[in-house]
Amino acid sequence: MMGVKGDVKTLLKANFPDFEKELIEEIVREGELVLYPEEELMMDLGQQVKQIPLIVKGTIKIIREDEEGHEIFLYYLKEGEACAITLICSAREGYSKIKAIPQEDTTAINIPIEKLDEWMFQYKSWYYFVMASYQYRFEELLKVVDEIAFHHMDERLLTYLRKAVDVNNSQILKATQQQIASELNTSREVVGRLLKKLEQNGTVKIGRNQIEVIN
Repeated sequence: MMGVKGDVKTLLKANFPDFEKELIEEIVREGELVLYPEEELMMDLGQQVKQIPLIVKGTIKIIREDEEGHEIFLYYLKEGEACAITLICSAREGYSKIKAIPQEDTTAINIPIEKLDEWMFQYKSWYYFVMASYQYRFEELLKVVDEIAFHHMDERLLTYLRKAVDVNNSQILKATQQQIASELNTSREVVGRLLKKLEQNGTVKIGRNQIEVIN
């Protein structure tokens, strides 16, 4: 048990360096270190939010889905971050409005939701962290709206590919054309046609269930 607590403290200091010593000590006491396997659903639509995950290792894809099962990619969560949508749901003791899927084996420190408001008044670093998370994710969502409203699908596809390789620190994205189409809320045929154009331009190289972003 002491080893696990020590690991939590080390991970917190490395990924959340602005947290006060007292806050870190309290997270160590109250938090739970959890491993989420790659591609295994971490949070689903309609799931009651009981904990706030602080990401300390790995990457999580956040997806919105409508009642008919149509999906759209929103953003990635990386080390040192928490999902602002989850924070909002936690504050209201509500239910998840998103799906969260680890893109690799991901480790998080889960915090009980009742601590959200308590720490907002008690620790300045937690207050600023939550506020910054709200602001950053709001700006990310505005970008998604802008892409849908003002950008053509070829631009949206290229933005999607660049985000994916950037967050994974690899020029190769392992995904099927159907997966990409679902997350961009379009058809596989459209994605396939646009990828072929990008390949002809020398921007990408298409492989079996993977895409290499060259330029």
